Amino acid sequence: MVIAPLRGGDAGGALEVVVGLATVAILNPAGVAVAHAYGSGGSRPKAIRRVDPNLTLTENAVANKLFIGIDVSKDWIDIASAAPAVAGAQRPRRNEQHWRIENSAAAIAAWLAAFGPERIALAAFEPTGGYERPLRACLLDAHVRFARVHPAEVVSFRARRGCKAKTDRIDAELLAAFAADELRHRGLAAVSDNDETLRELIARRRQLCDVLHAERCRAALATEAHVADSLAAVIMAVERALEAIEQALEAHVAADATLAASARNLRSLKGIGPITVYTLLGELPELGRLNGKEIAALGGLAPRTRESGKRSWRASTGHGRVGVRRVLFNAARAAIRHNGVMRAFYHRLVTQNQRAGTVALVAVMRKLLVTLNAIARDGKPWHHAQAG
Repeated sequence: MVIAPLRGGDAGGALEVVVGLATVAILNPAGVAVAHAYGSGGSRPKAIRRVDPNLTLTENAVANKLFIGIDVSKDWIDIASAAPAVAGAQRPRRNEQHWRIENSAAAIAAWLAAFGPERIALAAFEPTGGYERPLRACLLDAHVRFARVHPAEVVSFRARRGCKAKTDRIDAELLAAFAADELRHRGLAAVSDNDETLRELIARRRQLCDVLHAERCRAALATEAHVADSLAAVIMAVERALEAIEQALEAHVAADATLAASARNLRSLKGIGPITVYTLLGELPELGRLNGKEIAALGGLAPRTRESGKRSWRASTGHGRVGVRRVLFNAARAAIRHNGVMRAFYHRLVTQNQRAGTVALVAVMRKLLVTLNAIARDGKPWHHAQAG
Protein backbone atom coordinates (compact mmCIF):
# COMPACT_ATOMS: atom_id res chain seq x y z
CA MET A 1 0.00 0.00 0.00
CA VAL A 2 2.51 2.56 -1.21
CA ILE A 3 1.38 5.88 -2.64
CA ALA A 4 3.88 7.82 -4.74
CA PRO A 5 3.33 11.57 -5.06
CA LEU A 6 3.84 13.17 -8.44
CA ARG A 7 3.83 16.88 -9.21
CA GLY A 8 1.40 18.09 -11.84
CA GLY A 9 0.23 21.35 -13.35
CA ASP A 10 2.25 23.90 -15.29
CA ALA A 11 6.01 24.22 -15.15
CA GLY A 12 5.93 26.49 -12.13
CA GLY A 13 2.71 25.10 -10.69
CA ALA A 14 2.07 24.54 -7.02
CA LEU A 15 -0.41 21.69 -7.47
CA GLU A 16 0.82 18.43 -5.99
CA VAL A 17 -1.48 15.43 -6.19
CA VAL A 18 -1.19 11.70 -6.16
CA VAL A 19 -1.55 11.02 -9.86
CA GLY A 20 -3.32 7.76 -10.61
CA LEU A 21 -4.07 7.30 -6.94
CA ALA A 22 -6.07 10.51 -6.65
CA THR A 23 -9.74 11.20 -6.75
CA VAL A 24 -12.13 13.94 -5.81
CA ALA A 25 -13.95 13.69 -2.50
CA ILE A 26 -17.61 13.22 -3.39
CA LEU A 27 -19.90 12.73 -0.41
CA ASN A 28 -17.37 13.24 2.37
CA PRO A 29 -15.92 16.67 3.20
CA ALA A 30 -13.28 17.68 0.70
CA GLY A 31 -9.83 16.79 1.96
CA VAL A 32 -6.29 16.20 0.91
CA ALA A 33 -3.98 13.50 2.18
CA VAL A 34 -0.93 14.43 4.22
CA ALA A 35 1.84 11.92 3.55
CA HIS A 36 4.50 10.76 5.97
CA ALA A 37 7.22 8.15 5.81
CA TYR A 38 5.81 4.66 5.92
CA GLY A 39 7.50 1.33 5.49
CA SER A 40 10.55 1.04 3.30
CA GLY A 41 10.82 3.90 0.87
CA GLY A 42 7.09 4.53 0.62
CA SER A 43 4.63 7.05 1.97
CA ARG A 44 1.15 6.76 3.37
CA PRO A 45 -1.53 9.39 3.90
CA LYS A 46 -1.94 9.83 7.65
CA ALA A 47 -4.82 12.25 7.91
CA ILE A 48 -7.35 14.19 5.90
CA ARG A 49 -7.38 17.93 6.36
CA ARG A 50 -9.54 20.63 4.85
CA VAL A 51 -8.63 21.49 1.30
CA ASP A 52 -6.56 24.54 0.56
CA PRO A 53 -8.02 26.37 -2.48
CA ASN A 54 -4.56 26.24 -4.05
CA LEU A 55 -4.83 22.43 -4.15
CA THR A 56 -7.79 22.34 -6.50
CA LEU A 57 -7.31 22.01 -10.25
CA THR A 58 -6.16 25.48 -11.30
CA GLU A 59 -6.65 27.11 -14.68
CA ASN A 60 -3.02 26.44 -15.58
CA ALA A 61 -3.33 22.79 -14.55
CA VAL A 62 -6.23 22.19 -16.97
CA ALA A 63 -5.16 24.46 -19.80
CA ASN A 64 -5.45 22.69 -23.16
CA LYS A 65 -6.70 19.56 -21.40
CA LEU A 66 -10.04 17.78 -21.52
CA PHE A 67 -12.32 16.30 -18.89
CA ILE A 68 -13.41 12.76 -19.68
CA GLY A 69 -16.69 11.12 -18.72
CA ILE A 70 -16.92 7.33 -18.92
CA ASP A 71 -20.12 5.29 -18.72
CA VAL A 72 -19.24 1.69 -17.87
CA SER A 73 -21.27 -1.31 -19.02
CA LYS A 74 -20.52 -5.02 -18.86
CA ASP A 75 -19.38 -5.39 -22.47
CA TRP A 76 -18.38 -1.87 -23.49
CA ILE A 77 -17.71 1.62 -22.20
CA ASP A 78 -18.83 4.94 -23.65
CA ILE A 79 -16.41 7.85 -23.45
CA ALA A 80 -17.14 11.55 -23.90
CA SER A 81 -14.94 14.61 -23.46
CA ALA A 82 -15.59 18.16 -22.31
CA ALA A 83 -13.36 21.23 -22.24
CA PRO A 84 -13.17 23.46 -19.15
CA ALA A 85 -16.12 25.85 -19.05
CA VAL A 86 -15.33 29.45 -19.89
CA ALA A 87 -16.65 32.03 -17.42
CA GLY A 88 -19.93 33.49 -18.64
CA ALA A 89 -20.31 30.98 -21.48
CA GLN A 90 -23.10 28.44 -21.77
CA ARG A 91 -21.89 24.83 -22.08
CA PRO A 92 -23.43 23.09 -25.10
CA ARG A 93 -25.88 20.36 -24.19
CA ARG A 94 -24.35 17.80 -26.56
CA ASN A 95 -20.74 16.82 -26.97
CA GLU A 96 -19.58 15.73 -30.41
CA GLN A 97 -16.56 13.77 -29.21
CA HIS A 98 -17.72 10.29 -28.34
CA TRP A 99 -16.14 6.84 -28.37
CA ARG A 100 -17.46 3.35 -27.63
CA ILE A 101 -14.89 0.65 -26.99
CA GLU A 102 -14.80 -2.83 -25.51
CA ASN A 103 -14.66 -3.02 -21.73
CA SER A 104 -11.34 -4.80 -21.55
CA ALA A 105 -7.91 -3.79 -20.30
CA ALA A 106 -6.38 -4.15 -23.78
CA ALA A 107 -9.00 -1.96 -25.48
CA ILE A 108 -8.89 0.72 -22.78
CA ALA A 109 -5.09 0.84 -22.77
CA ALA A 110 -5.07 1.16 -26.56
CA TRP A 111 -7.59 4.01 -26.45
CA LEU A 112 -5.59 5.84 -23.78
CA ALA A 113 -2.39 5.46 -25.80
CA ALA A 114 -4.10 6.81 -28.93
CA PHE A 115 -5.88 9.65 -27.14
CA GLY A 116 -2.90 10.68 -25.02
CA PRO A 117 -3.06 10.48 -21.20
CA GLU A 118 -1.36 13.87 -20.96
CA ARG A 119 -4.42 15.47 -22.59
CA ILE A 120 -6.73 14.34 -19.76
CA ALA A 121 -7.22 16.73 -16.83
CA LEU A 122 -9.61 14.42 -14.98
CA ALA A 123 -11.63 11.30 -15.81
CA ALA A 124 -14.95 10.60 -14.07
CA PHE A 125 -16.94 7.38 -13.89
CA GLU A 126 -19.48 5.71 -11.63
CA PRO A 127 -18.85 2.45 -9.76
CA THR A 128 -20.73 -0.37 -11.48
CA GLY A 129 -20.37 -3.40 -9.27
CA GLY A 130 -16.88 -4.32 -10.41
CA TYR A 131 -17.16 -3.78 -14.17
CA GLU A 132 -15.12 -0.59 -13.74
CA ARG A 133 -12.04 -2.42 -12.43
CA PRO A 134 -10.24 -2.76 -15.81
CA LEU A 135 -10.82 0.95 -16.41
CA ARG A 136 -9.49 1.90 -12.98
CA ALA A 137 -6.38 -0.24 -13.44
CA CYS A 138 -5.65 1.28 -16.85
CA LEU A 139 -6.09 4.83 -15.53
CA LEU A 140 -3.69 4.05 -12.71
CA ASP A 141 -1.12 2.63 -15.11
CA ALA A 142 -1.44 5.68 -17.37
CA HIS A 143 -1.11 8.11 -14.41
CA VAL A 144 -4.47 9.73 -15.18
CA ARG A 145 -6.33 11.54 -12.41
CA PHE A 146 -9.77 10.05 -11.97
CA ALA A 147 -12.86 10.36 -9.79
CA ARG A 148 -15.28 7.61 -8.85
CA VAL A 149 -18.51 9.60 -8.70
CA HIS A 150 -21.43 8.74 -6.47
CA PRO A 151 -24.51 8.09 -8.65
CA ALA A 152 -26.70 10.33 -6.47
CA GLU A 153 -24.65 13.37 -7.46
CA VAL A 154 -24.96 12.54 -11.15
CA VAL A 155 -28.74 12.20 -10.76
CA SER A 156 -28.90 15.65 -9.16
CA PHE A 157 -26.64 17.11 -11.85
CA ARG A 158 -28.87 15.60 -14.56
CA ALA A 159 -31.98 17.14 -13.00
CA ARG A 160 -30.30 20.53 -12.68
CA ARG A 161 -29.45 20.50 -16.39
CA GLY A 162 -33.01 19.48 -17.28
CA CYS A 163 -31.88 16.35 -19.09
CA LYS A 164 -34.65 13.74 -19.18
CA ALA A 165 -33.34 11.37 -21.84
CA LYS A 166 -30.98 8.59 -20.75
CA THR A 167 -28.60 6.64 -22.94
CA ASP A 168 -25.06 5.40 -22.42
CA ARG A 169 -23.76 8.22 -24.58
CA ILE A 170 -25.73 10.87 -22.68
CA ASP A 171 -24.53 9.42 -19.38
CA ALA A 172 -20.91 9.70 -20.53
CA GLU A 173 -21.48 13.30 -21.62
CA LEU A 174 -23.08 14.14 -18.30
CA LEU A 175 -20.11 12.68 -16.43
CA ALA A 176 -17.70 14.70 -18.57
CA ALA A 177 -19.68 17.90 -17.94
CA PHE A 178 -19.91 17.07 -14.24
CA ALA A 179 -16.13 16.67 -14.06
CA ALA A 180 -15.54 19.94 -15.93
CA ASP A 181 -18.14 22.03 -14.10
CA GLU A 182 -18.15 20.55 -10.60
CA LEU A 183 -15.28 18.24 -9.79
CA ARG A 184 -12.51 20.51 -11.03
CA HIS A 185 -13.34 23.00 -8.27
CA ARG A 186 -13.11 20.45 -5.48
CA GLY A 187 -10.08 19.33 -3.54
CA LEU A 188 -8.12 16.18 -4.30
CA ALA A 189 -7.83 13.32 -1.85
CA ALA A 190 -5.77 10.16 -2.18
CA VAL A 191 -7.51 6.96 -3.16
CA SER A 192 -6.83 4.16 -0.71
CA ASP A 193 -4.85 1.42 -2.40
CA ASN A 194 -7.17 -1.52 -1.82
CA ASP A 195 -5.98 -5.13 -1.59
CA GLU A 196 -8.24 -6.68 -4.22
CA THR A 197 -7.28 -10.25 -3.29
CA LEU A 198 -8.19 -9.71 0.34
CA ARG A 199 -11.39 -7.91 -0.60
CA GLU A 200 -12.52 -10.74 -2.87
CA LEU A 201 -11.72 -13.37 -0.26
CA ILE A 202 -13.73 -11.48 2.36
CA ALA A 203 -16.66 -11.06 -0.05
CA ARG A 204 -16.59 -14.77 -0.89
CA ARG A 205 -16.52 -15.73 2.79
CA ARG A 206 -19.57 -13.54 3.43
CA GLN A 207 -21.40 -15.18 0.53
CA LEU A 208 -20.63 -18.65 1.83
CA CYS A 209 -21.78 -17.68 5.34
CA ASP A 210 -25.09 -16.48 3.92
CA VAL A 211 -25.56 -19.69 1.94
CA LEU A 212 -24.65 -21.83 4.96
CA HIS A 213 -27.11 -19.97 7.18
CA ALA A 214 -29.90 -20.38 4.62
CA GLU A 215 -29.23 -24.10 4.14
CA ARG A 216 -29.15 -24.74 7.89
CA CYS A 217 -32.51 -22.99 8.28
CA ARG A 218 -33.97 -25.18 5.53
CA ALA A 219 -32.47 -28.30 7.06
CA ALA A 220 -34.09 -27.53 10.39
CA LEU A 221 -37.52 -27.64 8.72
CA ALA A 222 -36.93 -30.50 6.28
CA THR A 223 -39.02 -33.63 6.93
CA GLU A 224 -38.57 -35.60 3.72
CA ALA A 225 -35.48 -37.86 3.80
CA HIS A 226 -34.19 -37.04 0.31
CA VAL A 227 -34.46 -33.30 0.96
CA ALA A 228 -32.69 -33.63 4.32
CA ASP A 229 -29.88 -35.67 2.71
CA SER A 230 -29.49 -33.10 -0.07
CA LEU A 231 -29.33 -30.26 2.43
CA ALA A 232 -26.80 -32.14 4.57
CA ALA A 233 -24.57 -32.70 1.53
CA VAL A 234 -24.74 -29.03 0.54
CA ILE A 235 -24.01 -27.91 4.10
CA MET A 236 -20.96 -30.18 4.27
CA ALA A 237 -19.65 -28.86 0.94
CA VAL A 238 -20.18 -25.22 1.96
CA GLU A 239 -18.46 -25.80 5.31
CA ARG A 240 -15.42 -27.22 3.50
CA ALA A 241 -15.38 -24.28 1.09
CA LEU A 242 -15.70 -21.84 3.99
CA GLU A 243 -12.80 -23.47 5.81
CA ALA A 244 -10.65 -23.22 2.66
CA ILE A 245 -11.48 -19.53 2.24
CA GLU A 246 -10.60 -18.77 5.85
CA GLN A 247 -7.28 -20.59 5.49
CA ALA A 248 -6.58 -18.56 2.32
CA LEU A 249 -7.40 -15.35 4.21
CA GLU A 250 -5.03 -16.23 7.03
CA ALA A 251 -2.25 -17.17 4.60
CA HIS A 252 -2.68 -14.00 2.53
CA VAL A 253 -2.40 -11.73 5.57
CA ALA A 254 0.52 -13.68 7.03
CA ALA A 255 2.43 -13.44 3.72
CA ASP A 256 2.39 -9.62 3.80
CA ALA A 257 4.49 -8.14 6.60
CA THR A 258 2.57 -4.86 6.59
CA LEU A 259 -0.82 -6.54 6.71
CA ALA A 260 0.36 -8.96 9.39
CA ALA A 261 1.63 -6.12 11.59
CA SER A 262 -1.62 -4.18 11.15
CA ALA A 263 -3.64 -7.30 11.96
CA ARG A 264 -1.68 -7.88 15.17
CA ASN A 265 -2.22 -4.31 16.32
CA LEU A 266 -5.94 -4.40 15.55
CA ARG A 267 -6.34 -7.75 17.35
CA SER A 268 -4.96 -6.15 20.52
CA LEU A 269 -8.36 -4.49 21.01
CA LYS A 270 -10.39 -6.99 23.07
CA GLY A 271 -13.53 -8.08 21.26
CA ILE A 272 -11.93 -7.88 17.82
CA GLY A 273 -11.43 -11.26 16.15
CA PRO A 274 -9.61 -12.30 12.98
CA ILE A 275 -12.63 -12.03 10.67
CA THR A 276 -13.32 -8.49 11.84
CA VAL A 277 -9.68 -7.60 11.22
CA TYR A 278 -9.63 -9.17 7.75
CA THR A 279 -12.86 -7.37 6.82
CA LEU A 280 -11.52 -4.01 7.96
CA LEU A 281 -8.25 -4.48 6.08
CA GLY A 282 -10.00 -5.66 2.92
CA GLU A 283 -13.12 -3.48 2.79
CA LEU A 284 -12.06 -0.39 4.73
CA PRO A 285 -8.58 0.51 3.41
CA GLU A 286 -9.16 4.09 4.59
CA LEU A 287 -8.70 2.86 8.17
CA GLY A 288 -6.03 4.98 9.81
CA ARG A 289 -6.17 7.65 7.08
CA LEU A 290 -9.26 9.58 8.16
CA ASN A 291 -10.29 11.26 11.38
CA GLY A 292 -12.81 9.73 13.77
CA LYS A 293 -15.89 11.45 12.36
CA GLU A 294 -15.02 10.62 8.76
CA ILE A 295 -14.28 6.94 9.42
CA ALA A 296 -17.54 6.64 11.39
CA ALA A 297 -19.47 8.14 8.49
CA LEU A 298 -17.75 5.79 6.05
CA GLY A 299 -18.78 2.85 8.22
CA GLY A 300 -22.39 4.05 8.37
CA LEU A 301 -22.15 4.75 12.12
CA ALA A 302 -22.46 8.55 12.13
CA PRO A 303 -25.90 9.83 13.27
CA ARG A 304 -27.70 11.93 10.66
CA THR A 305 -29.45 14.90 12.28
CA ARG A 306 -32.91 15.85 10.98
CA GLU A 307 -34.32 19.20 12.08
CA SER A 308 -36.64 21.73 10.49
CA GLY A 309 -37.95 24.81 12.28
CA LYS A 310 -39.25 23.72 15.68
CA ARG A 311 -39.49 20.09 14.68
CA SER A 312 -36.76 17.54 15.15
CA TRP A 313 -36.56 13.83 14.50
CA ARG A 314 -34.43 11.17 16.07
CA ALA A 315 -31.02 10.91 14.42
CA SER A 316 -30.41 7.65 12.61
CA THR A 317 -27.41 5.82 11.19
CA GLY A 318 -27.08 3.87 7.99
CA HIS A 319 -25.52 3.60 4.53
CA GLY A 320 -21.75 3.27 4.54
CA ARG A 321 -19.89 -0.04 4.21
CA VAL A 322 -22.45 -2.71 5.02
CA GLY A 323 -19.90 -5.51 5.41
CA VAL A 324 -17.90 -3.45 7.91
CA ARG A 325 -20.99 -2.59 9.95
CA ARG A 326 -22.00 -6.24 9.97
CA VAL A 327 -18.77 -7.50 11.55
CA LEU A 328 -18.62 -4.58 13.98
CA PHE A 329 -22.05 -5.55 15.31
CA ASN A 330 -20.77 -8.96 16.41
CA ALA A 331 -17.52 -7.41 17.65
CA ALA A 332 -19.47 -4.95 19.81
CA ARG A 333 -21.50 -7.77 21.34
CA ALA A 334 -18.25 -9.52 22.30
CA ALA A 335 -16.63 -6.29 23.52
CA ILE A 336 -19.37 -5.43 26.03
CA ARG A 337 -18.78 -8.82 27.63
CA HIS A 338 -14.99 -9.13 27.57
CA ASN A 339 -13.62 -5.59 27.18
CA GLY A 340 -13.74 -3.63 30.45
CA VAL A 341 -13.55 -0.23 28.76
CA MET A 342 -16.33 -0.96 26.29
CA ARG A 343 -18.45 -2.71 28.94
CA ALA A 344 -18.28 0.35 31.21
CA PHE A 345 -19.10 2.63 28.26
CA TYR A 346 -22.13 0.49 27.31
CA HIS A 347 -23.51 0.30 30.87
CA ARG A 348 -23.08 4.04 31.38
CA LEU A 349 -25.15 4.72 28.27
CA VAL A 350 -27.87 2.29 29.35
CA THR A 351 -28.07 3.14 33.06
CA GLN A 352 -27.07 6.79 33.40
CA ASN A 353 -28.09 8.14 29.99
CA GLN A 354 -31.18 5.92 29.71
CA ARG A 355 -30.36 4.87 26.15
CA ALA A 356 -32.00 1.86 24.56
CA GLY A 357 -29.81 -1.23 24.39
CA THR A 358 -29.62 -1.16 20.59
CA VAL A 359 -28.68 2.54 20.58
CA ALA A 360 -25.94 1.88 23.12
CA LEU A 361 -24.71 -1.09 21.07
CA VAL A 362 -24.40 1.09 17.96
CA ALA A 363 -22.47 3.62 20.04
CA VAL A 364 -20.09 0.83 21.06
CA MET A 365 -19.70 -0.12 17.38
CA ARG A 366 -18.73 3.46 16.59
CA LYS A 367 -16.32 3.63 19.53
CA LEU A 368 -14.69 0.38 18.39
CA LEU A 369 -14.28 1.70 14.85
CA VAL A 370 -12.82 5.03 15.99
CA THR A 371 -10.44 3.19 18.32
CA LEU A 372 -9.38 0.82 15.56
CA ASN A 373 -8.83 3.81 13.29
CA ALA A 374 -6.47 5.34 15.88
CA ILE A 375 -4.62 2.02 16.25
CA ALA A 376 -4.12 1.80 12.48
CA ARG A 377 -3.09 5.45 12.29
CA ASP A 378 -0.45 5.17 15.02
CA GLY A 379 0.72 1.68 14.12
CA LYS A 380 0.68 0.67 17.79
CA PRO A 381 -1.36 -1.83 19.84
CA TRP A 382 -4.31 -0.68 21.90
CA HIS A 383 -2.97 1.15 24.95
CA HIS A 384 -5.61 -0.52 27.19
CA ALA A 385 -4.64 -3.98 25.95
CA GLN A 386 -4.06 -5.21 29.51
CA ALA A 387 -7.42 -3.91 30.75
CA GLY A 388 -9.91 -6.56 31.84
